[in-house]
Amino acid sequence: MPTSLLTSRPVLAGILFMLASGMAMSPVATASAKFLSGHFSVLEIVWIRAAGQTFWMLVMFVPRHGWSVCVSKRPGLQLIRSAIMFCGTVSFILGVVHIDLATAHTIQFTAPFMVVALSVPLLGERVGMHRWSAVAVGFLGALIVIRPGTDAIPLAALWILVSAACWAVVQVMNRRMSTLDSAETSGLYTYLVALVVTTPFAPLGVEMGTLPPLAWVAMAAIGLFGGVRHYTAVRAYQLAPASLLAPFGYFELVGATFMGVVVFAQLPDGWTWLGAGVIIASGLYIGRREQLAKRGG
Repeated sequence: MPTSLLTSRPVLAGILFMLASGMAMSPVATASAKFLSGHFSVLEIVWIRAAGQTFWMLVMFVPRHGWSVCVSKRPGLQLIRSAIMFCGTVSFILGVVHIDLATAHTIQFTAPFMVVALSVPLLGERVGMHRWSAVAVGFLGALIVIRPGTDAIPLAALWILVSAACWAVVQVMNRRMSTLDSAETSGLYTYLVALVVTTPFAPLGVEMGTLPPLAWVAMAAIGLFGGVRHYTAVRAYQLAPASLLAPFGYFELVGATFMGVVVFAQLPDGWTWLGAGVIIASGLYIGRREQLAKRGG
């Protein structure tokens, strides 16, 4: 992205970063993980993503910023954040293997509601009844999508909720880390714990010659697009207010639906779209209330 745009119109740049993260980077990384599940175990997929992301982040950032980009002012917090991200990634892959991409991303949209709940004990923020009500309605939307007690959605979809909870904690930590480390440094640390933990499970014994060409594409894409996704998300929050960016984050559903149809010929059912509408409306309302709260309204 041109430096002139970053300095002259930072809010617009933040919106563009958010759109790139949600509509392109995240769905491609998720589709790659789902496709690779037919050839590798979950921990092997996490290793492929962690190794690929670390490689691409080093290639992109070290030539521009030097090796000092690897040094964090709060390495302990970065490692905790990385460990939570590892748990969230494992949970998400366990869930997305069994459901379509759009449904998985819709359930993942519950993360902002968890952020609201976590911001009280972790950030000391005050949350009024309006936002608590929106949180409750948002989780109602998630129940519409999951439909517990029926066979419509596999029980494995609950793993996506675990992943959303992990992602919510990471987002809360991102708010603090954004004032301490650069987006580049945070991007390098994101999958460090995952890389260390899953290296013993690296798929070195797989007969690579038997893999279809698309598997090789997915292996390259999951690290590159996954890494750029986290960098662009962190960069977006550094350039624009979170409440302003929230509506643009929901464009992720468009990208996920597109990838689901093109790669897996999967289209979410009407209940998923209804639940998505409830979740998105609640999320937008929370974003609006946060804007009013900051303005003293």
